[in-house]
Amino acid sequence: MLRSLLLGVFVLANSASAQFSPALLQNNSYWGDGKAEFDIYDAQLSRDGAPRPCEVLHILVRESFDPKQLVKSSNPNQPDAIQVLKLNQILHVPMGLSVHQQMHSNFWRVDSAQLLKFSFTSSDSIGNTYKEARRYGDQFAYEYHTYLDGMAGGKEMVPLPANGYFYDELPWLVRTIDFQKPPAPFEVQLAGTTIHSKKDSFVFKPAKISFKSTEREIDVAVEHAGGTDHFILDRDFPNLLRQWNAADGSRLKMKRSLKVAYWNYNKPGDREKALADPMLRRPD
Repeated sequence: MLRSLLLGVFVLANSASAQFSPALLQNNSYWGDGKAEFDIYDAQLSRDGAPRPCEVLHILVRESFDPKQLVKSSNPNQPDAIQVLKLNQILHVPMGLSVHQQMHSNFWRVDSAQLLKFSFTSSDSIGNTYKEARRYGDQFAYEYHTYLDGMAGGKEMVPLPANGYFYDELPWLVRTIDFQKPPAPFEVQLAGTTIHSKKDSFVFKPAKISFKSTEREIDVAVEHAGGTDHFILDRDFPNLLRQWNAADGSRLKMKRSLKVAYWNYNKPGDREKALADPMLRRPD
C-alpha cells in the first residue's frame, strides 16, 4: 500500500514537471526558416500605481550561441555552438516628462529547453541599469549594475529549486504547456520579475498553473504570490500569445504578429512596409 502511494506521488510529481513540452521550441519548420516571430502589443503597463499606455514588442528568434561567451556566435557554422531560442521583451513606457526604455532577454537551450541566460537593460531618464544571470548547473550566476546607492554593483549565486522558473519566462512558457494532456492544475516554483531598475532578491514561491480551452483559444491562469495572471493563447499552433492580463493591472493585447527577418527592415519607412506586407502577417 505504501509503495503504491509513493509511486502515485512520484508519477504525479513527474507529470507536473513534464507539463511543459519542448515540442514548440524544437520545431524546426517554424524556427528554422531564418526569420523571427515579431509580435506587437497595445499595452497598459502599471507603473507607480497608474496605467501607462504604450506599445510592447515580443521578438522570438532562434540563434547560435558561442558556448564560452554565451553571446551570439559570429560564425554560423561554429561546430560547438549552442542553439538557443531568444525572447526579447521591449518596453517603451511614457512616465510623464520621462520615459522607461527597457529590454529583457531570455535564452533557452533548444536541446534541453532549459533557460541558459537572461539579461536586462533599463534607462528611466534618471540612470542606467544592467542585470544578467548565467546558468551553471542548478544555479545562476547573477550580476547587477544599477545607479542606486547601496546596490551599485555586485555578484551572487542564485540557487534554482526543482521545477523553478522566473516570472519573465512566462510569456513563452505558457505556450509550451502540453495542451494534449488533461487540463489538471500543476505547480511550479516561481521567482518575481526582474524588469525594474533595482537589484533583485530572488525568492521562489509556489505557483499553480491551469488552463481552459474553447474552440478558438486557451486561457492559461498562473496563480502566484502576487495574484493571478491570465494568458490568452491561440488554440492552434503555434499558440500565439494574444492577450496578457497581469495581476498588477498591466494589460497586453496583440495588434499584429509578423514572421520576418526584422533586422533587414532598418530604413525609414520599413516599419510601415513590413506591416503592410500580407506575406509577413500571421492570421488574426
